[in-house]
Amino acid sequence: MKISEYIKNWRLRKNIRKRCATLKNFQHTDEDILPENAVQELDALLEAGRKLAAQPEKNACSQWMESAENTLKKYSPHSSMREILDILAVALMVAFGIRALFFQPFKIPTSSMQPTLYGIHYINTDKARSSDGVLPWFGKLGKLGNYLAFSIREAKVDLKTQIAAIGSEIYPVKELAIFDSTLIPLSNGSQVVLPGAPGKVAEYADLAPGVVWRGKVLDGFLSDGDHLFVNRLSLHLRPPQRGDVMVFATENIVGPGGERPSDSGGYYIKRLVGLPLDILKIVDQVLMVKPHGAEKFVPVYELAPNMKKLYSGLGGYQGHCTQIPGLTHFLRSSNEEYTVPQDHYFMLGDNTRFSADSRVWGPVPRQNLIGRPAVIFWPLSRRWGRIDKAAPLQVPTGQPGIRTFKSMYLQ
Repeated sequence: MKISEYIKNWRLRKNIRKRCATLKNFQHTDEDILPENAVQELDALLEAGRKLAAQPEKNACSQWMESAENTLKKYSPHSSMREILDILAVALMVAFGIRALFFQPFKIPTSSMQPTLYGIHYINTDKARSSDGVLPWFGKLGKLGNYLAFSIREAKVDLKTQIAAIGSEIYPVKELAIFDSTLIPLSNGSQVVLPGAPGKVAEYADLAPGVVWRGKVLDGFLSDGDHLFVNRLSLHLRPPQRGDVMVFATENIVGPGGERPSDSGGYYIKRLVGLPLDILKIVDQVLMVKPHGAEKFVPVYELAPNMKKLYSGLGGYQGHCTQIPGLTHFLRSSNEEYTVPQDHYFMLGDNTRFSADSRVWGPVPRQNLIGRPAVIFWPLSRRWGRIDKAAPLQVPTGQPGIRTFKSMYLQ
């Protein structure tokens, strides 16, 4: 047999078998409601199809395909749509199965894990480019391209003359019905709209009543933050370890004062710093750990080397502070020690000065742990790809500002 003839017969067999599968599936699904003559007609078609698949002949196959199509239209006029819906249902089940068992998408809600992982944040592009914090084509792809690649919206104010911004009267607005923005009236009767909710705009624009704007006030973008996949299977392959970035459910976690870590949804992301029965304390901005059975405290980075960068004083890393005034219940001073309960884990944010974590609402039960973040899939940035791989940006962390360090505006 010639190769061309073999290929032709193979295609005929493939089409016959595919249509037989459709007929058989239809017969199986609707057998209880089909009239007897329809069942007999389908049986005859299937038998003829099996014979043709064994010994295909072009004209006979064409006639059989036409008969099969007419039969389906007669008894199931929407068979094509049903096939599409069946495929879609299977695809959705596979997708939801993967999400439930393996990889779950997650959006960073706040700034508590910066600069390891970013929530919604401002990027000062002039200074960022000089510090190698952004990619060369950052902000150069047009509005749509910038958002699709970098999840950013332009946040720029360039005034020619001195104008006083009325910082006490700013208004939330919606752009395109989905994006949070803030309208800022100016003393000369004009107004400026900047991306972000009022609190976020006040943070990155240094808004205050009577503040005076002159010249280039802002030249940057607001990013929607990091989106990542959480590996739910990882905890079944390797137990939780000190230094792991971890996603956990917030249900049933309540601090001594009734504090709950659920303001931003049902899941949080922090760094696991304390294992069951560890004794913890914070001395001179360093988390000290006495593991269960050990005789002395050691810096946490000696036990978890990946945490050493947290003490670099670069790019926003600042070590670990003892408390958030008025909120913390645990590790409030260098003299206070805390023993992690059995089957619980102590969590801290990398942006510890601006993080509500286990210092506020206590340790996290083992049953609440969801999994380790695997990769950042959006946006493109120096953090894109494997979690926790980026070294600190080589600029001093500096002094804290309004709910952040300005060195974090560079990436």
